[in-house]
Amino acid sequence: MFSGPGGVGKLATALALAKALHCSGNVGGLCDCQACRAIRAGTHPDVLVLSRDRLIGVEEMREIVALALLKSAAGRDRLTIIDRAENITPAAANCALKTLEEPGDHVRFILITDTPSALLSTVRSRAYNVRFTLLALQEVEDFARNIGDAPSSEASKEALRFAGGRPGQYLRWMHLEGYGERVRQVSAWSSALMDSDGTPSIEKALEWKREFWDLAEGLSTLERKADLPRGGDSCEIGRHLASPRDYPLSPVNWRADDSSARESRWGQGRKALLLSRLIRDIMSVDKTVRHNRAIDQLQDFMQKIRFNCSFDIALERLYFRLAGI
Repeated sequence: MFSGPGGVGKLATALALAKALHCSGNVGGLCDCQACRAIRAGTHPDVLVLSRDRLIGVEEMREIVALALLKSAAGRDRLTIIDRAENITPAAANCALKTLEEPGDHVRFILITDTPSALLSTVRSRAYNVRFTLLALQEVEDFARNIGDAPSSEASKEALRFAGGRPGQYLRWMHLEGYGERVRQVSAWSSALMDSDGTPSIEKALEWKREFWDLAEGLSTLERKADLPRGGDSCEIGRHLASPRDYPLSPVNWRADDSSARESRWGQGRKALLLSRLIRDIMSVDKTVRHNRAIDQLQDFMQKIRFNCSFDIALERLYFRLAGI
């Protein structure tokens, strides 16, 4: 299990391990052997990568396990990477426990999460936890240089301040049009609630909920248009940004049926999670006691809406708790 803050390279590390298991070039770095190219493009038959902002239920987990246990096409290890593993439902996790405990000699699983406490204790006990932490400022600046940016520019300096040790957030700010402005808007909105001197009320809570969903819808629209690379190191990302067609970087290769009733029902939850994660990331830049308390409330809110779709009640509760910090 790879756990730690979002945007610090957990998926990139998992894919680097996949390349180490399957690479035929043995040159390290930007290897262009057939296996490494296939992993970067998401076409390698023995590397399954799932990354979805919705619940993973029993039927989908059974299909994942069945695919993971197939015989290797190349005679090597089969590796299954489940990003955002906190979205696995308890029932789905239970049906995979035996496989996670005894996967077989040539079967490997990597669960990636920024909220390990959201996974069942029985899952955590069967996994070796590798904890990731925020990167130093110098390391994020090196990342910026490697992808072709100039860390000394004013735009990069602002992105570096927001990133707070997370190269993934830096990449979003600099290379997703409109993201920086959206972050400023959400930051001002969330600060206004916590700094308000007024008394919280039902009327204010209803207005705050409307504003929450408006911001969540805007952020979701922005994310749907995003075509940012994931799962590569800084040099791979730099090559992809310079020439996306010649150097594809889209390792996520699990495609579920988006037209299902569950996917439609979960759309609102996905938007709420997107905005909640952004607020959490904004607040995590400042290590004050108030912000840490707010982050705890946001974590509790995200956990509730993953497995309980009473969004209105959860949002009202979040409003009063944030307003009282």
